[in-house]
This record gives sequence, structure tokens and C-alpha cells, in this order.
Amino acid sequence: MNKVDSKKTIRILVADDHALFREGLRRILELEEDIKIVGEARDGVEALRLADRLKPDVILMDISLPGPNGIRMTRQIKKRCRKVHVIMLSMYEDAAHITESFQAGASGYVIKTYPSGELIETIRSVFREGVSIPSCIEHKLLKGIRKPDFLSGTERLNLTKKEVKVLKLVAFGKTNKEIAKKFSVSEKTVKNHLNHIYRKLGAKNRTQAVVEGLKRDYISRH
Repeated sequence: MNKVDSKKTIRILVADDHALFREGLRRILELEEDIKIVGEARDGVEALRLADRLKPDVILMDISLPGPNGIRMTRQIKKRCRKVHVIMLSMYEDAAHITESFQAGASGYVIKTYPSGELIETIRSVFREGVSIPSCIEHKLLKGIRKPDFLSGTERLNLTKKEVKVLKLVAFGKTNKEIAKKFSVSEKTVKNHLNHIYRKLGAKNRTQAVVEGLKRDYISRH
């Protein structure tokens, strides 16, 4: 194997109460040259302590940790370590758990029964882009949209009324063609609106724009 540049290595903290699961994750992730497990936690309290000490890039957080669960611990960790990305590991595929996880500050959500490649790709996407929402759960997240209280004070950027309308349609899964038809404009005009939205929200794609729109309360369930 080629030597990996340490500056590009993704440092991982695993928080799960099952030793066999942690061991399995370690064996899978250690095969990847750009990923390194720097610590393991058996519960939320230990995860918070290790996050403070180790400053990992990404925490793989079991949603069902004993004591304070993964969602509660994610809120606490994000308050103290804002730069740390949390990927929720869960057996739940319902909109409520997915939405609550992202509202708590998670940057990704992976179902434990999915192939390991899904987790590895999510880790890299989160590290590279700051957020990753697999298409298999994206519609469930959007279905469960509501105002995230922990980010209610996030600064609102100066989106125009038209840009807000476009962003809301994107959040409900509308294509550029469908949006163009609704507003009686060309698809190129829609793309221009999206580029302006991306620039203002600091987003690289539609998914990131929707997440940022949620954080800044441009998008709500109603």
C-alpha cells in the first residue's frame, strides 16, 4: 500500500456499546488507507470525553447508546466541538429518527444493515463536503422537516423571495425542469437561481443547500 498523506487521513472515533460491532468496524475501516480509528467509546459520556481529548474528524455514533442516547450526545458534542462531524449509526429507518439526528447536528446517517461501502462513502463525503444524505433516506428526511430548535439562532442569509421559492421546491424533490415549468422560465434560469443559492449558503449541491435552508429556517414542514 502507498503511504497516505497524514493531512488527508480521516481520524475516526467509534461510539458503540457492542464490542463485537466496534471490532468489526475497526477491521473494515483499517483496510482503507485514508481512514484511521483513533479511539473507541462504550457510552456517550466516554464519547464526549474522548471527543474533547482526541479531536477526531468524524464520530461514528450509535443512536442507541446506553444512558444518554446518540442523539442527546450529538447535541452535547456539537456544542463543545463544533468542527467534529457526527455520523449516526442506526437500525431505525423512519423519518422521525433521521430528522431528529440531523436536527441534533449529525452530518450523516447510515443504517447498520447496509453494506460497509455505504458507510465508507458517507465518511468520505462528510469529511470532504460537511454533510452526506444517502438517496435512500433523503426523502424520509425531507418528509420529517421541521424547524431545528438548536439552530434557531443561525444567521439568515439574504436569499431573494424567488430563491427561497426555488429552494423550497428543491426540498420537496422537484427537478430543474419541473421548477422551470412552474415559474414559466427556462431551465438555465433555474440553474442560475440554484448557483446563487449555493453561493449564499456555502453549499456545493442540492442536498447541502436543503440542509442549510433547514438550519436557517428558510424551509419548514408547513
